[in-house]
Amino acid sequence: KATAKTMVMSSSSTTIAEPKAWYGPPPPPELTDNAASLELLSQGAEARVWLATIDISGAISKADGSTKSSSGGSKRSVHVGSGINVPQLSSLTQHPSPLSDESSSSSSSSQSVKVIVKERFPKKYRHPALDVSLTKSRTKGEARSLIRCKRAEVACPKVLAIANWSNLKDSDGNVNKKSETTKAGNVCTTSSCLFIEHVQGCTVRQYFEQRLESTATQDSPSSKRQRLEEEGDDSNLLEFKQQQDRVTTVIDSHTLCVAYNIGTLVGKMHAAGVVHGDLTTSNIMIQNPPPSTKDITNQETEERSWEADLVLIDFGLATSTNSTIVTTAAAASSKDASNNSKKPHKQQHSAEEKAVDLYVLERAFLSTHPESEPLVEEVLKGYREFFEGLGSSNNGSTEGTYGHVAKAIFNRLEQVRLRGRKRECFG
Repeated sequence: KATAKTMVMSSSSTTIAEPKAWYGPPPPPELTDNAASLELLSQGAEARVWLATIDISGAISKADGSTKSSSGGSKRSVHVGSGINVPQLSSLTQHPSPLSDESSSSSSSSQSVKVIVKERFPKKYRHPALDVSLTKSRTKGEARSLIRCKRAEVACPKVLAIANWSNLKDSDGNVNKKSETTKAGNVCTTSSCLFIEHVQGCTVRQYFEQRLESTATQDSPSSKRQRLEEEGDDSNLLEFKQQQDRVTTVIDSHTLCVAYNIGTLVGKMHAAGVVHGDLTTSNIMIQNPPPSTKDITNQETEERSWEADLVLIDFGLATSTNSTIVTTAAAASSKDASNNSKKPHKQQHSAEEKAVDLYVLERAFLSTHPESEPLVEEVLKGYREFFEGLGSSNNGSTEGTYGHVAKAIFNRLEQVRLRGRKRECFG
């Protein structure tokens, strides 16, 4: 294991920020040497997630006068499939930089930009050729899913660039950019980095936990407990203690609205032909969390006006399916008999994957947030009503034409639930 620390690098000095453990091979020197700051947010067995501050003042000043990078290469892109290309980042100091687009789109006049870097680092236990292939293909797959969602106007981070960088330096201290394996040929040394937009806010899980804490503070249970002890009501006092020991989830207009919007957002993603694969309340963010949940609970006007702005994150396990929304009813009627004969099989395959996606989200709610059944029902309600409303006119004169899609997915969801219960019973 490597030394556990979080590095903050600068051109003049190197300081140590709040310590956070990272393990495996060190981050690419291209990232640690040229980023203004680098903070580890999380790490799993497959990848590390960094919050990097990139100085792009040179990229902005030279973007208009030069079409080539400082390293001598022109603008390059990586084909990630489905006719989608992503800018390739050869160096953080290249001019022009694809990261400068993120700075120009923001309202800040700063010459630096904060981005999320998802680094898939090399694995020693895998064959080097297989490791390189898997790392690159999974990074491309995540970028492809994010771009497909973005094109369908699904709220998710914007993909900025892809980079494949070495984790080693040569004897002269320069980054070894040519070889993807060591001289021994049995260890991969290349990390695949995906640069995406930095989304600010909190996760839905954090929001639910904050709502629980604020409600518990507002209820002031100590006064009620003192009153029951003074009255000598042992039965009610015992029931009250049991309620205090049990952790529940707050069910109110705020949390129900968030749950409904989650269902709508997931339905929009599925309609675009993308299955997330890891839907949890930790992978859905709220960009505009209320500043103080304690304040808004007593104000009905603000409670009605606030609506969560949700964003889906972490598409590392996402897969693509056939999109049901791209094809209109008129185009579907013009298909020949051979295409129609294949259509039911595709629908069943797509419904299975989307039903499993919903089941994972349902289990995440029930296991992470106790007694959150009403929230799960609201999620499914928002999901169903999204598909039922597709294809309908704004004035309501035309009914939606995709209600059968939600019906097929919910029918398959019942079968997935039965399989899950069987595993729980028999192990």
